Amino acid sequence: MGQSNQLECQKERLSTDLKYILIWKPARASKKKVPFLKHTELPDGQRVFIRQKCNYINCYITHDKDILKGNNQRLDAVVFNVRDIVKSQPKNIDLQRSPEQKYVFHSLDSSEKYPVCDSFFDNFFNWTWTYKLDSDIPQPLMSIYNDKKEWIGPKLNMSWLPKMIRRDQFNKKSFSKTKAVAWLIPRCKTKAKYQDFISEFRRELKTYNYTLDTYGPCGSKKCPNGSIPKCLGLIEKKYFFQLVLEDTFVEDYVSERMVQALSYIVVPIVLGMSDYTNFLPPGSYVNAQSFDIKKLGSIVDYLIHNPSTYYYFFDWKNHYYYTSRPRSQICELCTKLNENFTTSSPSMYRQFRKWWNPDFRDSCQEMSVNNILFKND
Repeated sequence: MGQSNQLECQKERLSTDLKYILIWKPARASKKKVPFLKHTELPDGQRVFIRQKCNYINCYITHDKDILKGNNQRLDAVVFNVRDIVKSQPKNIDLQRSPEQKYVFHSLDSSEKYPVCDSFFDNFFNWTWTYKLDSDIPQPLMSIYNDKKEWIGPKLNMSWLPKMIRRDQFNKKSFSKTKAVAWLIPRCKTKAKYQDFISEFRRELKTYNYTLDTYGPCGSKKCPNGSIPKCLGLIEKKYFFQLVLEDTFVEDYVSERMVQALSYIVVPIVLGMSDYTNFLPPGSYVNAQSFDIKKLGSIVDYLIHNPSTYYYFFDWKNHYYYTSRPRSQICELCTKLNENFTTSSPSMYRQFRKWWNPDFRDSCQEMSVNNILFKND
């Protein structure tokens, strides 16, 4: 066989075997490459699948919708990021779709910040790839590892050790604590969202002669040298508890803010929509959602006066550790394209907007009003 024929055969084999994944961008988007994910970039080609040692490496990333001689229907998957679709008109999605293609919705941004409002996107996506744990490709904003350095979560129906070992090395850092609760506020918007809860909690703590101190740009106390790590170190040294409140009040949105708190010897008090049993070991946190404000105050007081019970909240550190760098799930996308691509009838998210944000109508109305009020700003 001649060299030209060999090249043609090789070209045909690659075009048959490869799974083409288009990262869709609006036509008006800048041609300058920008990170697709928060912690990684998806370059054209197979490099990312090879570098991450995926089980399948026959997937090919492209940002060019015309890579297959303008035949969009031959693309195996098209990935749409939430930031792109909420800012685009449906008519600008200039693709020809085949029944076999998978349209994939991707977001590591919260559904509260980026609700999808246009009904066009109901019955549009086949798969979802988001921080939500019930996504087809879940990509939570943190990673949990066991003491063997094996990734174990977060995930739905998370399983934890029923009994954890007690060691004394974490107790020593609690000896110098004299204050009750601190809250590190990274954004003023977050402060406004939880103002009612903070006011009530502060009043309740005052009945025990405790304070709730706030740190950061919008707090009453400033971080040493404006440094967040130094602030966290100060909180660990002086305070028994740290409030960990997310910017957005939506399910499964548990961010690196939680990982920061878990890295120190301080008990986090959480308040949010998430099922924290999928994110945090039992006995590692206090969920303010589970108690009224008086009970919450009494729990704080009890734990401050009972060190042996307070130390129990750090037993998990002998078995697990966290990182704020989410695992890239690009391998999982390639696996699904290889193993689950052929279906008798393509699945669709018929009520996608509601799945993404159950309160999408309120969120979209608020966003619409804000656009009108501030369009000239």
